[in-house]
Amino acid sequence: MNLMTAAAVPQNSRDIVFHYSRARALIAFIVFAMIAIGLLLFGRWNHAWLAYYAAAVLIIVLLIFQKLLTARFRLSNWLVRMIDDGLFVKFRSYLNEHFPDQDRTVVFIPYSEIRAATPVKQRRELPERSHNRPLGTTSTRRVVDLELAADTRQLAVVLASEAKLIFGKGNQPGGRISTRYQHTPVRLGPADRLRIEWGVVPGVDKLMQSLTRHTLVKPQLAVTENFTGLETLSREEQERRLLELAQSGDMIGAVTLARRLYGYDLTKAKEFVESLAATRSAQP
Repeated sequence: MNLMTAAAVPQNSRDIVFHYSRARALIAFIVFAMIAIGLLLFGRWNHAWLAYYAAAVLIIVLLIFQKLLTARFRLSNWLVRMIDDGLFVKFRSYLNEHFPDQDRTVVFIPYSEIRAATPVKQRRELPERSHNRPLGTTSTRRVVDLELAADTRQLAVVLASEAKLIFGKGNQPGGRISTRYQHTPVRLGPADRLRIEWGVVPGVDKLMQSLTRHTLVKPQLAVTENFTGLETLSREEQERRLLELAQSGDMIGAVTLARRLYGYDLTKAKEFVESLAATRSAQP
């Protein structure tokens, strides 16, 4: 196992590169832009000020979304690079490439250090975020678990440092980071298990098919996680579940649950969850 900066990663045309879809982001941007234009035209023809208001909201969303779209067309948009000898896994989100570039944000894992790879389909049952709608919601996501046969202590240290950059407050080395996307695509779990959030293309089947030549590939697991009824759990277990939500990118869900569990206002709940993620994200 070797830790390095993103700039030090060798690139070859034979590499299999897994990245966040540019086409999907572009299509979504075009669809929203067409809706905004349609609302503007509708408002002009019918003197409907509500249509102008809706179009203005969509334009603001497009301005925010434009940063994501631009990021997906940069060379830094990749999560895993597969070469003949192993995998490069980038644990800094492509959305946070404006962070200091001297940080070690990539881990190279030789195939000989991967005991097994397991695709996991997670199903989450979440409480409804609106008190007016008592029924809960369900979400699904795909992850890949790599069981490692290597010393992961240094990896845990750099993952903890990355979490502090994302969730921490105050000045950071090299100056204050004005924009921080709370996106953590990779984390270290129990028993030296590296968990990778698989929201990239090609799909997880391509990775598993390629890995069969190098290591044991286990059948897909289907896991259901229930985040309802946390009031009956211990404080330690509640915080662990809140951390899971924050780490997976559902900061809104984690903050909402913290408000319900502890009676915090919005600001206090957000500060609590961010502090929890900054101090414990690298822990199993």
